[in-house]
Amino acid sequence: MKLIAILLAAATAAAAQAAPIPIEQFFQKPQMTGASISPDGRHVVLRMQSPAGRSMLKVVDTDSHAQTVVAAYRNADVETFFWLNDQRLAYTVINVDHGGDIGQTGLYAVDRDGKAFTVLSPTIVPQRSFADSDYANNAYLSRPTINGFPPRKGDVMFAIARFPDYEVLMRLNTRSGGRPLDVRAPRSTHLWLVDPQGEVRVAVARRRGKDVVYHLADDNWREVASFDPLSPEAFQPKLYVDGQLYVQAYNGNDEASIYRFDLEKKALDPKPLIIVPGYDADGYFQISDSKMLGFRVNTDSENTVWFDAGMKTMQQELDALLPNTINTLSYGGHSETPFVLVDAHSDVQDHIYLLYNRDTKKLLRLGDAHADLKPEQMAPMAMARYPARDGLQIPVYFTVPEPALKRQRPTVVLVGDPQWKRNANWAWNEEVQFLASRGYVVLQPQPRGTSGFGRAFEAAGDKQWGRAIQDDIADAVKWSEAQGYTDPARVCIAGTGYGGYAAMMGLIRDPALFKCGISWSGMTDIGAMFDRDWKDVAESRGLARLEARVGDPKLDAAQFRATSPLHNAARITQPVLLAYGKDDARVPFHEGRKFRDALAATNQQVEWLEYTPNVEDWKTQANRIDLWRHIEAFLAKHIGP
Repeated sequence: MKLIAILLAAATAAAAQAAPIPIEQFFQKPQMTGASISPDGRHVVLRMQSPAGRSMLKVVDTDSHAQTVVAAYRNADVETFFWLNDQRLAYTVINVDHGGDIGQTGLYAVDRDGKAFTVLSPTIVPQRSFADSDYANNAYLSRPTINGFPPRKGDVMFAIARFPDYEVLMRLNTRSGGRPLDVRAPRSTHLWLVDPQGEVRVAVARRRGKDVVYHLADDNWREVASFDPLSPEAFQPKLYVDGQLYVQAYNGNDEASIYRFDLEKKALDPKPLIIVPGYDADGYFQISDSKMLGFRVNTDSENTVWFDAGMKTMQQELDALLPNTINTLSYGGHSETPFVLVDAHSDVQDHIYLLYNRDTKKLLRLGDAHADLKPEQMAPMAMARYPARDGLQIPVYFTVPEPALKRQRPTVVLVGDPQWKRNANWAWNEEVQFLASRGYVVLQPQPRGTSGFGRAFEAAGDKQWGRAIQDDIADAVKWSEAQGYTDPARVCIAGTGYGGYAAMMGLIRDPALFKCGISWSGMTDIGAMFDRDWKDVAESRGLARLEARVGDPKLDAAQFRATSPLHNAARITQPVLLAYGKDDARVPFHEGRKFRDALAATNQQVEWLEYTPNVEDWKTQANRIDLWRHIEAFLAKHIGP
């Protein structure tokens, strides 16, 4: 009897070990999704899940650890947030429903003690899609330096007021909430830089299709550069400090670097300040209230180049304490404390937020995004470059379950949205890790046309939707097969937005390669996107770039039809899973249904899901969990391990 009991216990343990991680653990709302330290270093604001299931803001005293909830609503989620000064915070809300304690989406401000709440700009902000994640990331960390130095004097911030024919730069009083005041800046300014004294010193305005860069000197705005934003000589101002302008520019090279722009000579310095071989130096400056400390750049993963010796030393200390994660440091602009905020994350570790004391060398854990998901349960991600059929080197992120057991496995090609932006990074991704936990290799190719890998690589994707870009995606599978990762008989392609479009075009162009396809909120007709969404939502300066990248809706109308899934639905014979939201802003529900009807006319293997966002879903991610439960079953049926 004892032997039987031991055998039963061993069998039970083996079964428990083999049981997959519940789907809810991947897709439920994270417990904490961001943290930011105040300029004086005395407080940290945390964006975290409230008892009501919404995203709220809580301020923690770095010394006493006393906590104060400053923004929590039963009917809305806090989205972006940032410190205006030592005392005051600004934030936006999203996913607002009726009958709660805040009226509508928009921009708001509040003191760190939860008092002096002010409405700054009530605006209509699109709700999240039924399939979008309320995930933890650190994109919010770049917010304070988008326009250079945050103005610390008084309770003010700058914003753009948009009118039908022009734009005006405004100064908002975040405490009184009174009428904004015009800033004396060139008309139609759409980008500006503030100096350490809180004054706007650089402005970029649109003039007859060109970007014109102005510098405020001797109380006068002086033009220092003018260029077509798509031309090789174009540059983007990044920071103005100590009378020097720093910009991102190509300067005759294929990859963008950070240069100093000589305002007297009106020219770039020949030698770059920051160069990143193989990548564009795409990132943002790390600053104190008076100087630049470093530059945060995205290569295969996030990296920080520190100019400041003290920050460089702190980075080394923390990397020694936390050797298995990327450790992103935030330091108060005029810190009066020894505290440094740390955002630790990796490919197998979702974000952890910690407070580091430089004096005691101790770490305090503030919270986790997913404390219930352990790194040892996750699959490692790596990046490589493979040759496309024309020889162009294509970056790809690939995640392989149990890589030590090398064998060909079923594979999901996960294509991101939008096409022209990098949509993968060496970082934890709940969709990738969920698929890997079910035994799938996950490929995330970054095909031509994707930004961040040089000017030539981006330009190679011009007007190549459904053409060379699609070939690049297919070539990722062939590369993975050659590496021994992918079973070529079991490959499915999936994605949302552009990714859904690419999934359907993959079935059309490479029916022997892709055994099935999944599209949620996927684009179905390029021409329709221009006629409706892009024409309406793209600003005038962005529409020209969009037409250069995707195509001209009039001149390229025939190509749009040839490379749109809607007009080629009869060519899709493989199993397809489609999911669309009734209130989805990404792709209208009726377009998804129209594509479904066209597909179902000749294909009996179409599964259809429709979702309506609701209050409970915003709290529990129920729709997203349901979508991925269907995806799990669909993949298991058609390519499953």
